[in-house]
Amino acid sequence: MQSSFDKIFGLKSFKDLINWLINTGDNITYISPLVGCIKSYFISSAEKIKKQIIVLFPDIQSVNEFNVELNVLDINNNVLVLTEFNPEIVQEILTEISSKEKFILISTYDLLNCIIPAKDKLEQKTTKIQTGGELTYNDLIEYLNLLNYQKDKFVEAPGDYSQRGSIIDFWSYSEQNPVRLEFDGDFLESIRYFDPESQRSIEVIDNVTLAAPIDTDAVAGDSSSIFEYLDHPAILASSYELNNLENQLINPFSKDPEENNKADKVINEDDFPESKSLEIDGKEDNKKHGKFDFKSKSEVRWILEEEINSGSRTELGFTEPPSINSNYEYLFSVLKDYAEKNFKIIITSENELQSSRLKDLLLEYKSPSYDGKDDLSELIESGKIRIVTLAVKKGFLYKPVQQNVHNDEKILLLTDYQIFNKPYRAKISTNRKYKKSKSKAFASIKRGDIVVHEDYGIGKYTGLETIKIGDTRQESMKILYNEGGIVYVNLNYLTLVKKYSSNDSGSEL
Repeated sequence: MQSSFDKIFGLKSFKDLINWLINTGDNITYISPLVGCIKSYFISSAEKIKKQIIVLFPDIQSVNEFNVELNVLDINNNVLVLTEFNPEIVQEILTEISSKEKFILISTYDLLNCIIPAKDKLEQKTTKIQTGGELTYNDLIEYLNLLNYQKDKFVEAPGDYSQRGSIIDFWSYSEQNPVRLEFDGDFLESIRYFDPESQRSIEVIDNVTLAAPIDTDAVAGDSSSIFEYLDHPAILASSYELNNLENQLINPFSKDPEENNKADKVINEDDFPESKSLEIDGKEDNKKHGKFDFKSKSEVRWILEEEINSGSRTELGFTEPPSINSNYEYLFSVLKDYAEKNFKIIITSENELQSSRLKDLLLEYKSPSYDGKDDLSELIESGKIRIVTLAVKKGFLYKPVQQNVHNDEKILLLTDYQIFNKPYRAKISTNRKYKKSKSKAFASIKRGDIVVHEDYGIGKYTGLETIKIGDTRQESMKILYNEGGIVYVNLNYLTLVKKYSSNDSGSEL
């Protein structure tokens, strides 16, 4: 599918350069910085060429903003994000990487210092379950108990499981969401992810993984690094950040909260070879930066942004755009100047309404020195300035470095976020809920307790009961009201019910 950038720019000369950068035989290539949203476009183009791509950032906010931009460019199916180095999320990401041939992994530089179990150790702890497979209902229950999963009424966190007739719910340590398995006898008919908060199904899938939690012994006994899980990846990073990366090893599976501060003392260097030497440009860096020998990773394609030109970097032709800072007179001057230089000028905004407002603002604006010629409205109507809806944070100035490139490849991209100094909305909704959700309160409700239904008020909980609706049998909460009234609450709607307290209002029984 053609990305939003392709539709707007084309950028043929740059796409040819991307192809060369990814396929060149060099182990390490230094490039001029990928300014603004052009980094997102670089990755969206590179992922068509390279199966596995890692992009590293110095902080979590940058990771989240980049993830948002990839979504804007419709690159989201194979994107994995790792910003929290806790056991559940790291194990989940490692399991996904192990099962995928193609992905984009976005993380901080902590990824390079993260101590993880050897790949074969992880695989030994992970079982694949698929519809129509040989695993029976009783075998699954036995295996869940063997892995020390906790049986509960509702599944709300990794390590929980529940049974309801032919249905088994569990949340594996290797999965982002809990799953619901429905059996017909011993035949596994369906597997569905569900939302632990509402208990509603959200996606039908063909297979799922079931894993025990990774323990400290599995890591300390045979530790590894992210590179064991990768197959000839391309890694985009900053040369400066790698040169200043300190050796502070992170063990997310440690039970000792102080272990991350003394990891270099307790981990055998032979078990973690990446900790032996940090070498940049063939020179060993000083000890305060750790000992990560990234040049020895010949199977990795390093593409390093070099902020200060050492004379060896490949020039891409991108520089920072002019800084407007809500100065409309300066904006007019910039637009007019670059239009005269035959630049393709594009202004992006976050939504259609904002695009319309921005266009009206520019059409109505008149420079104090306006002489009736070359105002912004004429530049817009002539097509020299385009306003498009594309929610990217930062723009760029692009002038191809190759010779004999058409003028229509010269681009000035300004974003409404930069023009008006607006904060970028760097958040994508996620289904990760590792904290116990509010439905945990239902697990404490006992037969005979007084409960409050959001729509029907105060009643008495009399237990779970299976009722038939049409051809479907559903297990439901049974609530008894005055004068024999009964309400059955489907387990998908448990959030409507809570245990009664004296602070709740409603009619009495």
